[in-house]
Amino acid sequence: MSSWFGWGSSSSTTNNNNQENTAGEPSNTPSSSTTTTESAGMWGYMKGLLGIESLKVEETGGDDGKKPDPDAEKRKGLFKTLSSFIGKDVTSLVSLPVWVFEPVSFLQVMSEPLQYEDILKKAAKEPNQYLRLAYVAGFQCGLYSTAIRTRKPFNPLLGETFEIVSPRGFKFIAEQVSHHPPIGVSETESDSYILQLETEIHTKFYGNSSEVYLHGINHLDLKPTGEHFSWGHLHTVCHNIIIGSLWLDHHGELEITNHTTGDKCILKFSKCGWLGVGRYQVTGEILDKNNKTRVKLHGHWNDHLKAALVAEDGTVGEDVIIWEARKEVITNRFGFTKFVEEEVNNITPELQLALPKAPYPMGPTDSRLREDRRLLEEGDLDGASKAKYQMEEVQRAQRRDREAKTEEWETKYFKKVDDPTFQYRWKFNGNYWVEREERLKAAKESKETKQDNLSSGINAEYFFFFFFFFFFFFFFFFFFFFFFFFG
Repeated sequence: MSSWFGWGSSSSTTNNNNQENTAGEPSNTPSSSTTTTESAGMWGYMKGLLGIESLKVEETGGDDGKKPDPDAEKRKGLFKTLSSFIGKDVTSLVSLPVWVFEPVSFLQVMSEPLQYEDILKKAAKEPNQYLRLAYVAGFQCGLYSTAIRTRKPFNPLLGETFEIVSPRGFKFIAEQVSHHPPIGVSETESDSYILQLETEIHTKFYGNSSEVYLHGINHLDLKPTGEHFSWGHLHTVCHNIIIGSLWLDHHGELEITNHTTGDKCILKFSKCGWLGVGRYQVTGEILDKNNKTRVKLHGHWNDHLKAALVAEDGTVGEDVIIWEARKEVITNRFGFTKFVEEEVNNITPELQLALPKAPYPMGPTDSRLREDRRLLEEGDLDGASKAKYQMEEVQRAQRRDREAKTEEWETKYFKKVDDPTFQYRWKFNGNYWVEREERLKAAKESKETKQDNLSSGINAEYFFFFFFFFFFFFFFFFFFFFFFFFG
């Protein structure tokens, strides 16, 4: 869903959703070198011959004008730490150094696709049932288009939450419901839809790459139509963890089912091939309940998705753009979009009052308030590292205490319930928003009480001022009168 599994230096701070910024893949900037080896020159000739001048090559020796990777030595040291875990799931087996992280948690990352939530509102208004499904498919491209950063988000603490109450008209709440394996669940609601996302993360480390396997079922309910949709996840590969320029690839087949009408969408994300062939490509089709093709889909998940209706006689109509990536220039040093800066990481005065708080480092609390995240955002790597270690130690101690008491962790806002169709569902109990209102109400009452006390204090001061003023006035008047007539 986003830059979940990067392990090293971040993407360029000037890239956007459809910019390509990788090694061994298409790039907008041709590589150049003032002093190259003979083999590198031959490779450049081959690139020109094949018409792929933009393919980036990692070279050694000589100054080719490229900026050095500031984390190169750290990444080599990271391999020593991870070398014994090759072929294993490293999600929870190893504590990674803080420099590989970005200042967000996985729960915050789950909210990033909502910068394209307007496409779900379009789906809710669309009268054609097949185009409604096409819009939902477009949202998947928007979802994966946010997955371009290569630093790793922080693992949420067990019970950690994250909220957004957006001026766009939706509210989002996520909770970390499990730590082993790590599972995050979120629910977003607006006047048009209810969206529930679930991510259970598993990884496999291969030395210079890591594959990510996500489990979980995602659900969407469109309120105007009463339709219910569900889909799973793609595979993600993070390339060049130790050597080379980091880049992510999402690939696989995504099946989106409309359980109300029986229609389904098969969306295929191509795996990047040799010399970058097929990277970003998406193709698909929408089938009705009788498996007849109704819509053809094609595009690139980092740029756009187009749809063409198929007539009864099989004639394919004109393409229409279903989804298009925002061409945003990124200036944030971590590669964050404006949405992340303004709605995901930003803490407004109202949020200060609304967010749940726990004494550091006990946790859990809202992701924005994590000490390690905040210090990393400020550039204090040593402080962030110490805060991260303290939080992890507290969490381990809490787990040992539960195990000693043979207690199971109880989720607070999402409860796992049996479901005849999906085997299980995560049911949101709504208590978070009730508690949020109570926190705001308590803060308002506290503020009014302080103002009343302040006002009472001011009134008392005025009383004593005027009392002493009139006392001394009458005393002076009486003394003057007595002295004038009897002096």
